[in-house]
Amino acid sequence: MTEFALAPYFHPTTVVFIDDNESFLRSLDLELPGGWACKTFTDPTIALEFVQRQPTLPPLMDRCFTLQRRSPSEVLIHLDLNLIEQEINHLERFARISVVVVDYSMPVINGLDFCAALTDPLLRKAMLTGVADEKVAVEAFNAGLLNRFIPKHNNNGIGVILDFIDDLQQEYFSQYTARLKDTLAIDPPKFLTEPVIARHVETLMQRENLVEYYLVDTPPGLMLLKANGQIWRLVVMNEADMQQQAVFARAHEAPRSILNDLVKCKKIGLFLGDSPDNYFGDEKFPWHEYVKRAQRLQGVHTSWYVALWQNAPADIDFDPATSSYDAYLATL
Repeated sequence: MTEFALAPYFHPTTVVFIDDNESFLRSLDLELPGGWACKTFTDPTIALEFVQRQPTLPPLMDRCFTLQRRSPSEVLIHLDLNLIEQEINHLERFARISVVVVDYSMPVINGLDFCAALTDPLLRKAMLTGVADEKVAVEAFNAGLLNRFIPKHNNNGIGVILDFIDDLQQEYFSQYTARLKDTLAIDPPKFLTEPVIARHVETLMQRENLVEYYLVDTPPGLMLLKANGQIWRLVVMNEADMQQQAVFARAHEAPRSILNDLVKCKKIGLFLGDSPDNYFGDEKFPWHEYVKRAQRLQGVHTSWYVALWQNAPADIDFDPATSSYDAYLATL
């Protein structure tokens, strides 16, 4: 089985907190990192109804496959990778609940019964416990009913909760994209399996405050977005890809300096819908606007070359005012 160092896409999800102690939820709200999508409830029955509500948007895996019947006895399954980047048009992608953090000691429904009632098998569950509840929590954890239990009396209680949630969200997304990764494993984009690329993307997202990314093709790499919907583009190429760009540039009579840099893997081009074929008359193709200096990353078996474009053009219609992460946070 192919090991993926990087999921084919990632976006923020929603965390739900349930505790009948309003002061605790208020203090928690003050401690949460800015930009987290969270819902809090003091009434577990209302919270359970909210969490159990199924999203109207089916999982991406259920939308990117189509059946193609070639004959009465032969049916092919087609994976449309273009739908991965189309996901940025669906605001509801952020509404998927990844983690529930519930207090054990509550009236009407205790935390254990609340977790037992949840039906989403991918949902990650953490329970807050007092000293008297820890034996029950350990038994529930060992039985697989909980993914974590968090002692409330811990001196760094909020910090522990945040660390656990971060881990649980990563677990959720790994499971949520597992079927897609299983399909891509037949012939995966090789850079998704490279730890050096995964580390580069993680560092890049933290440094530039990027919140989501999506696998794209032509040229290969990732489309990344800030919370306000600004689109960035990371191009990721191996040496064979780089030489193909040099062939493209030579065929379209690029300036010698551009061609030499592409041949020597010093620069990478972002050639999307605009290309020299679309420029007519005396208007010259602005080659220098479409190339950037390449950064070399050494992978396990090959060298990779990456370059980053801010405010990158996109091949799809996208309205940040209605489909960005900031737009979703405003609904909360």
